[in-house]
Amino acid sequence: MYCLCSDKSFSDIINYQSQARLPFKKLLDEFTDCTSTGCGSCIEPLQMELEEQGLLFYDSNCNAG
Repeated sequence: MYCLCSDKSFSDIINYQSQARLPFKKLLDEFTDCTSTGCGSCIEPLQMELEEQGLLFYDSNCNAG
């Protein structure tokens, strides 16, 4: 999949998250445009993809799991 607002593929976002291990909201704020100038339509599918890969974090304890 591709996030038009961020001009990034889901693969790019997932690869970034595998290195950065950020809480989900911070990932969206720092590496995508979904919550600022974007439409936000990718948020739910991206969230599901990250969860499937064990890369979905909600708090600052991102190195666990």
